[in-house]
Amino acid sequence: MKVVQASISESVTQHLATRILRGELTPGISLPGENELAAEYSVSRTSIRNAMATLAAKGLIATQAKKRSTVNAREQWNLLDMDVLNWLSTGKVDTQLVEQLMVTRLIFEPNVATLAALNANAHDLAAMEDALVLMRHGQTEADKSAFEAGDVAFHQALLRATHNAFLLSLGNALSAAMVLSFRQTLEEDLHQTKTAVDEHFLLFEAIRLRQVDEARTQMRSILLHAAEKSIWQDRPAFLASIL
Repeated sequence: MKVVQASISESVTQHLATRILRGELTPGISLPGENELAAEYSVSRTSIRNAMATLAAKGLIATQAKKRSTVNAREQWNLLDMDVLNWLSTGKVDTQLVEQLMVTRLIFEPNVATLAALNANAHDLAAMEDALVLMRHGQTEADKSAFEAGDVAFHQALLRATHNAFLLSLGNALSAAMVLSFRQTLEEDLHQTKTAVDEHFLLFEAIRLRQVDEARTQMRSILLHAAEKSIWQDRPAFLASIL
C-alpha cells in the first residue's frame, strides 16, 4: 500500500513540477488548496501533501501554514537537483536557461578535461574508449539512445578521471545537467554528429597523451560547436571574458 501511495504522490509531483518548469504555472501564482488539488488529480490529500512537500524541498514552490502555496521564481529552483534536471530534460527548455547551462559547462568542463589529462589511469581511458565506441555506433546507425548513452558515459568517465573527491561527489547532478544540455543541442539527424564524435576522439587522444593544454582547448571547442549549432548564431561578446 505504501508503494502505491508513493507512486501516486510521485506522479502528482512530476505533473505539477512539469507545469511549473514549462511556465504553465508562473512565478507568484497561488496553487489551488489541498482539497482542490486532491479532487483535480483524484488522489488523497496525503498524496497532495507529499507532493507539495517535495516541490518545496526542490525550491519550485513556497509553502506557509494556513496559506496557499505559491510558485517560486526560477532563481529559487534547485537546478542541480537530479529530479529537477530530469523533469526539465523531458521537454523543450527556454533558450535563456539552455544558454546559462552552456555557459556553466564552458566555465567548468574545460578544467575537468585538464585534470583528466593529468590524472587519468588505464581504467579511466578504457571507460572513455568504450563510451566513444558506443557514441560512434549511435552516430553511424542513427541510434539516438545509444549516442546519448555513449555521450553521457564519456563525460562521466572524464569526471571520474579527475580523481577529485569533490568533483566526483557532484557527479550525478553534473551528469543530469549534461543530459539536459545534450538533448537541447543534439541534431535530429544523427549522421550530422560525425564531427562531434571526431572531436570527442581528439579529446580522448589529448587525455591519453597527457596533453593538458590540448585537452582544455578541445573540450572548449566541443562545447562551443554544440552551442553555435543550436543556441548562438553569433558568439556572444561576453564569452571572451570567461574563455
